[in-house]
Amino acid sequence: MTSIENDNNATLADFTAGANTPEWVTVTYAVIGLTNFGEKPVPSTRLAEVLGRPVAEAEALARQWGWPGTRAEDGLISVKPERAKSAARRQVRIGDRRFGVTGCGCDIFYYAPLVHPFLQVEETCPVTGTPIRIVFTPSRVESVGPRSAVVALAPPQECAPAETAGDVEEVDANLCVQWPLFSSAEAAQSWLDAHPGGRVVPVREAWDLSVFRDWRDKMSALLNLGN
Repeated sequence: MTSIENDNNATLADFTAGANTPEWVTVTYAVIGLTNFGEKPVPSTRLAEVLGRPVAEAEALARQWGWPGTRAEDGLISVKPERAKSAARRQVRIGDRRFGVTGCGCDIFYYAPLVHPFLQVEETCPVTGTPIRIVFTPSRVESVGPRSAVVALAPPQECAPAETAGDVEEVDANLCVQWPLFSSAEAAQSWLDAHPGGRVVPVREAWDLSVFRDWRDKMSALLNLGN
């Protein structure tokens, strides 16, 4: 029996209890949203404003916790995912740009609402070899292929080491590599067996989970993305 749950399930609610998002997570995705995932650098002063920190502290946080491939220098923060130490796990397209990225499968639901005009994700299921393609706009999931594709959500105890990691590259290398997308819940069964307490959720259902809805509202307001 596969462990697919819905947002009303108490166990899954424990997974997605994200009201108190750690600052380092906000830094990671603020850098993506402010640069439109590397389309253009952003002044360090802008990140400092978002975080409510002095510029020097905001730059230090960006170097430590900005998305893999982030640099803060000469008063600007830039993102080039190809600088990441880990090999790309999926391909993304944003407008006319196409590049490889690292990160967890669930990261997609945090950064997809922050980029414009759309985000296309391509990944290969590690079990079946089936190509997975998902298209997002900032407000919705436009398409999913195959329709049965699921995202793996790690149990809380597996997320705990992220709190003591030295930087985002360490989190990416040690944790994110373990949480991919799968072509179906059946394909993810071996992952579920290896991660007791883990869950897999269909892509469209994952987008509607309260934790991701709340995140979209919070970050859109924080980054002023609606204007």
